[in-house]
Amino acid sequence: MKNIESESQQLIEKALALHATDIHLHPREKHTELVFRIHGTLQQMFTVNKQYSERLIAHFKFRAGMDIGEQRRPQDGSFLLKNTSPPVSLRFSTLPSYRRESLSIRLLPQNYSYMLPGLTFAPNVISYFYSLISHTSGMIVLTGPTGSGKTTSLYAFMNELKKLYDSRIVSMEDPVEVRNDAFIQTEVNEKAGLSYMQLLKSSLRHDPDVLMIGEIRDQETAKLAIRATLSGHLVLTTMHAGSPRGAINRMLDFGCSKTDLEETLLCLTSQELSPRYCPFCQTDSCSLYCNRNKHSSRLALFDILGGSQLQHTLSSNLTDDISLTFSKKDQIIKGWALGLFSDAGFKRGRYIKHE
Repeated sequence: MKNIESESQQLIEKALALHATDIHLHPREKHTELVFRIHGTLQQMFTVNKQYSERLIAHFKFRAGMDIGEQRRPQDGSFLLKNTSPPVSLRFSTLPSYRRESLSIRLLPQNYSYMLPGLTFAPNVISYFYSLISHTSGMIVLTGPTGSGKTTSLYAFMNELKKLYDSRIVSMEDPVEVRNDAFIQTEVNEKAGLSYMQLLKSSLRHDPDVLMIGEIRDQETAKLAIRATLSGHLVLTTMHAGSPRGAINRMLDFGCSKTDLEETLLCLTSQELSPRYCPFCQTDSCSLYCNRNKHSSRLALFDILGGSQLQHTLSSNLTDDISLTFSKKDQIIKGWALGLFSDAGFKRGRYIKHE
């Protein structure tokens, strides 16, 4: 291995060809493992020696604008790789371990145009999403674990708003994940004093129809998002919560009143990705199925709380059972009937985590 630049390029291209979402350099005692996350599953690809992994990490840190000499503290960085097909935005995170530095790379291909019909196989859920974006004000909050497709859903909402209503859309992201000239995209930069709160304050003076906030993570951002909604904007955002009810509890913890939530919230969703049944392997889907059929081997499932069910939940005791507008359970039952999910997976209940 002689040219570290060309070899790093080949590594990224290999990951893209396998539809990997992440690359991990996992340090071991005598070597470093290169692990890809493909369709949600970690797969060890190969191992390299310590010297080579250190050169590779140093190369990526240099290109991402990180401090090469600093190995005692975590660092984050990113850059856009244009000479791949498709171009890909790379997000880097280093973490010092007791052996050596660990590196994780998130791959964000830039050529995909996400639209609402591509989010789910359930027509009633797609129709409901279209009804949401017909509102000129209100807040749509997406929740779910890391890697569940929240960002994909956000971009699908924004693309549809631009296509159907020619909305002026301003996004605040950390960092910008998919570049799109149809939107005004701003990026959080803590070193320059640009937090979500600072960007949101400035964006409100920029005549937007729609505001996209990458994540509500503190009290100030939550209250500003409420204020933006009350002033007549449609706000799209995400939050780390396990369920729609959990998102309500977090908003209350941030100091938002129930009255404000009743006036502003249009809907809360919780989503996850579940493996599609593969007719070739007679089991859950694999990379072969995805490559042959040119579509994702995982399908999104949504718990959605909106409309009268949301208003009833907000006006009642949050410890009570809630009635969802749409549930993951109903979607998996329908998907199983359509042959999208395996009998074994359905019977084990692996797709129905919250009943």
